[in-house]
Amino acid sequence: MEEIVRKVRTGESVPNAARQDGVRREIIIEVEAETLERQRKLARVRSGGGTGSTFEMICDEGTRIGGDDTAPSPLAYFSAGVAF
Repeated sequence: MEEIVRKVRTGESVPNAARQDGVRREIIIEVEAETLERQRKLARVRSGGGTGSTFEMICDEGTRIGGDDTAPSPLAYFSAGVAF
């Protein structure tokens, strides 16, 4: 079975610019997405402005709207992100 989420690259730990109070506040997330077939999509998510880890995530839709139900829907990923 194909992995739905997988780590494809481990980033280096890079010091982040600190504010005067010493608290780090910068968060950089980059995302690329492409359509694979039908309703399946592949997203590559990088953290740290290209210096952090990269993950690939696949999403799909249910059969009632033209997908193959092989991975969570985009709304399911969004909902999980809100719950985290």
